[in-house]
Amino acid sequence: MIDFPERLTVVDINNCKTLAKETENELRRKFTPALNPFFAAPSRSSTLLGGAALGTQPSIYGIIAQMMEADRRLKEAKDRLTNPIDYLKAKFPGRSIFRYIQTHPDMDHMAGLHRLIEEKVEIANFWDTNHCIEKDEDALRNSNNKDIQDWHTYRKIRQSTENPKVLHLTSGAQGDFFTADGIQVWAPFDHRHCLNANADPNALSYVLFIQVGKCNIVLGGDATIEMWEEIYKQRKGIFPKVHLLKASHHGRKSGYHMESVKAMNPDVTILSVGELKGKDDASASYERFSNKGCHSTVDHGDIVATCWNDGEVWLKERDNPDYFLKSFA
Repeated sequence: MIDFPERLTVVDINNCKTLAKETENELRRKFTPALNPFFAAPSRSSTLLGGAALGTQPSIYGIIAQMMEADRRLKEAKDRLTNPIDYLKAKFPGRSIFRYIQTHPDMDHMAGLHRLIEEKVEIANFWDTNHCIEKDEDALRNSNNKDIQDWHTYRKIRQSTENPKVLHLTSGAQGDFFTADGIQVWAPFDHRHCLNANADPNALSYVLFIQVGKCNIVLGGDATIEMWEEIYKQRKGIFPKVHLLKASHHGRKSGYHMESVKAMNPDVTILSVGELKGKDDASASYERFSNKGCHSTVDHGDIVATCWNDGEVWLKERDNPDYFLKSFA
């Protein structure tokens, strides 16, 4: 959510309290502690050395302890997150959404769209991508009953001719209001995927550059490496200094392009909930090129960024009056 003085903007929506099964598994693995030796049982081939058993194997008590700790930390992480519609109503009561931007047609970026409309939150402009992708509705019903509602709501909105006004914007587009608000569209580049029903939704994603005074922000959506390579090529490797970068695809390597990140030279990189650990995780790579660090909503919950005209960015957590980071240009 971006609070422009006159034009409240929402970029994607996801009921963060309901995590996708894949995301829950990722976080559970992250939160599973190493086995406490106290709960390890010696194997048949083990020997004792100084009172410690060599060749131990996990006991049932150790495994249960691991599972309980992982569950506790997962619940803790969920409790730090807020349903974005609840946040919207609490922080911006009575305000309509001037522009809602659906970066791409993936369910984890539109979960809650049905409730938004059902509760009569007015949307004046709806940014969409030009595509003909359809979802397996049986699969949506089996995975989450609300997914099918969100998908039907999305399909209905994108066919609107008046209220809201639907825009299919591409790189370089300009308009009276979003240009005035300092928003530049870096991607998608054109409508090349509009007739491909099997297109990768991530390959359609909006990448947005937003300028507030001297403060530069990039929202990477779920842009792929290939998209970033094209952005890099189009810009001939020259990027504006970026103060706040929201990493593409939740910090996965599939959305990380080193040359682009290095050229943007971000002060701070934010990872939204759902980042992977291990072979798919790019957080260490973002950390390497982020002057003030890489921060995740898994660790901080809601993150509020105050962006000042002189280029400073201040970050704080939900319910915490103190800023945990102040980035200076």
